[in-house]
Amino acid sequence: MKCRLRNRISNKMPLTITTGVINKKTYLMTFIAWAIIITDVIFGTFLDALGKPLNSSFGVILFITMSITVFFAGLYALRDYMVALRKDLEAPSFFNRLYKATPIFLYALLVIFGAIIVEMVLFSQYSSYLLILVVLISAVAILFFGFRTYKFLSWFKSSVNKRHNIMILAFAVSSMLLCISTTVAITLDIKELVFSRPPSIDPNFPASNSMASRHLTSRELLIHLYGFLVPQVTAIAIAETVAIAFFLRNFKDKIGRATFWALIILPPVLFLTGVFGPQFIKSTGSQMVYMESRFLIFRVIGTAGWIAADFVIAFAYILVAKTLGRQITSSRNKIINYLIIAALATILISPTTNNWITNNSYPPFGAIQRAFVVLASFLFSIGIYSVALSVAQDAELRHLARKYAKEYALLDTLGNAQENADIIRKVVKLIHKHADDMEKETAVESSMLDDNQITQYLELIIREREQSESQR
Repeated sequence: MKCRLRNRISNKMPLTITTGVINKKTYLMTFIAWAIIITDVIFGTFLDALGKPLNSSFGVILFITMSITVFFAGLYALRDYMVALRKDLEAPSFFNRLYKATPIFLYALLVIFGAIIVEMVLFSQYSSYLLILVVLISAVAILFFGFRTYKFLSWFKSSVNKRHNIMILAFAVSSMLLCISTTVAITLDIKELVFSRPPSIDPNFPASNSMASRHLTSRELLIHLYGFLVPQVTAIAIAETVAIAFFLRNFKDKIGRATFWALIILPPVLFLTGVFGPQFIKSTGSQMVYMESRFLIFRVIGTAGWIAADFVIAFAYILVAKTLGRQITSSRNKIINYLIIAALATILISPTTNNWITNNSYPPFGAIQRAFVVLASFLFSIGIYSVALSVAQDAELRHLARKYAKEYALLDTLGNAQENADIIRKVVKLIHKHADDMEKETAVESSMLDDNQITQYLELIIREREQSESQR
């Protein structure tokens, strides 16, 4: 597979990077889906300011247009992602079968949205039970996040050098917190939709995005704050940022120190200021006050902050992909696919894990972002998992290369070219065996599967030793 870099100016880095599978149309369709999901989130976040204009024929037409477009774009992009990940999903396991079923989940959600649209057009109302079905199908995201948490922790536990695999641990914590947050949100949503909402919603229903409209007890408000909001924000703004920091550390020399620190500092500052600012101003820890009308400016800052933070983190993945794109080998093509999927998953996961479906507006803005948590969690659990493990496996193979070089006295035979060549071939074969074993265990391909690349790394070790000897 051949990577095609899009260059406007020959001596400049391209804005995006594409492969034979993930192309410009994939980017376009993903960004169309993202734009509609973000619009849906904004309507939910600012329903108190935008609710009346949307509760009209214009709002219904807008909802229908958004629903049709987002499902078309999402399913189109998913087709390309499934092709790119075909080999990763070949192993006959329960979760691979679940991942392969992602298009089925989206088609089921499309049918539900079709039923909602038909009800609104014919009867000027929609059934609350259809929203419950949307929430129940979105619960598959809990399985995606939970399974990836388990896989990350398993890899960290079995790794040779745990100190060098903090990135894996941080991604495990991020996945675990997203799993907890999604579980709490879905549980509370079902409770609200079943016990606190009428069987059908019409234009006269008093929709609201306030916490009071959710009819939660004081205990449930605490669970919402510390079981949904805090884990969600911590996962995205802190745990994922730590993971990104350790990920980018492997490429710091290539992307520059200033870029590295900007990518690490900006996301959590932007996100945490907007979301938790109101909590500190009101000095309360009993419930989320983010939605109070007097904190509208913080909602603006918070929304703009996490959107900007998502793009900063996504840029980090694309930056690394473009760096690798300059030195393509057969194995790096697949890693670039992983990096692109991780970048696009990053901009989708934050908006889809927002929770506005219980606003019960007419039409049901907030349902689109909840429906697409299935796609976002699929890309997140596959893309980021594959990127993290590929980098971790590379680090482990390099560690083994140095270990084998020392064990086979490669560094002590600098004067014997023939003996060095024989030992290098032997070490390359051993490294290749370890790489194959790790790929079978994790279903993730390392970039060091190429014999030439392993040989080049061993030659680099020899040159480093020669320089060290000459300086003594």
